[in-house]
Amino acid sequence: MNFLPLDQMGTITEPSDEERGKEVLKAVRDGHKSIRVLLIDDDQDDYLLTQDLILELGGRYSLDWIGTYEEGLDAICGGTFDVILLDYRLGMRSGIELLREGLAHGCAGPIILLTGQGQSRTDLEALDAGADDYLEKSGLTAAVLERSIRYALAQRLAEARLERKVVERTEELARANDALREADRRKDEFLSTLGHELRNPLAPILNALEIIRLCGDNAEAVAQQRDRLERQVKQMVRLVDDLLDVSRVSTGKLRLNAEPLILQEVCEAAIDISRPLVEKAGLRLTVRMPHDPIPLEGDRVRLTQVFSNLLNNSAKYTEAGGSVTLAAHLDRDRAVVKVRDTGVGIAPDVLPRIFELFTQVDRSLNRSQGGLGVGLALVRRFVELHSGIVTARSEGLGRGAEFTVDLPLPG
Repeated sequence: MNFLPLDQMGTITEPSDEERGKEVLKAVRDGHKSIRVLLIDDDQDDYLLTQDLILELGGRYSLDWIGTYEEGLDAICGGTFDVILLDYRLGMRSGIELLREGLAHGCAGPIILLTGQGQSRTDLEALDAGADDYLEKSGLTAAVLERSIRYALAQRLAEARLERKVVERTEELARANDALREADRRKDEFLSTLGHELRNPLAPILNALEIIRLCGDNAEAVAQQRDRLERQVKQMVRLVDDLLDVSRVSTGKLRLNAEPLILQEVCEAAIDISRPLVEKAGLRLTVRMPHDPIPLEGDRVRLTQVFSNLLNNSAKYTEAGGSVTLAAHLDRDRAVVKVRDTGVGIAPDVLPRIFELFTQVDRSLNRSQGGLGVGLALVRRFVELHSGIVTARSEGLGRGAEFTVDLPLPG
């Protein structure tokens, strides 16, 4: 008899069920390696008969034998055999019990139940308990045994592949659910911000209208309140325009009106738009442009919006006394524009999603508390529509930020 030392079984690091199944089936086909078969049977005569069948198969299989229930359970859970032949009767207990106990311990492997009894429901009971096949000892031949072994190995390989796919799919669904929950959270924050930003101008507008009603004969007071109304209405128009742009981007309906442009002119237009916010924030604005004109092909309005959004973003997140720099240069067949500030910077966990819709930097860091937090998402989409790339860089909170727009020159 050939016994396996049980103290070795718990120390061997085994491959996965799928790897084992592939290796074993290849060995069966090629005949380069013997397949380890374990017989769990309390009858030595049955072991000798099984050994004769294994020998008939021409050396492709090796047979080990264990004669007790307890050793059999250890062997099944050890996972060191390729196939296990399990007798229905093991002293006062049964192979079905052993199968179920092994399954309860999370132990599995290609197992074929053998019985000398002609019970009609033993096969169903065996399969229900976790066996891969069921054979009656009477009339058992080497060919039938080998067919059953091959079937059991193939069955376990298929199950291992299915389990792997289920695990992979479960992980994918978990990630997708996490992403959906995060998107819902950010949308909720966005809607809260939207309500706040749209309501902010309403109080000044209502106050101005009330003052005009009460001071209708005071031309100076009426003029002041008209200016106030104009500023607040313009703010609401900007908010609504941003919302419309977000909708067009989300639905793929945004279209460009391309024309020949000069980069310097686009940047100057963006600076004119952003200068009031930069000056109000008490910041120093530095502009560095090449002497020679840099030609572009693109939508003047959208590219102006790209650079004004970047300048506005820097102004919002930079404390008074800080600086904002807009610099452009040529890099072979590309136009590169950088907007750099000395502001609050971007946290490492926020940086990878800074251009995503509904992503907002901590509002406690926003000196102006204004905007919907969609400006950078629009920047990325407008740049991509021009076949360009926009990137962000920051060394962390309190270290400022730099945004780089890379646009192709006309072909």
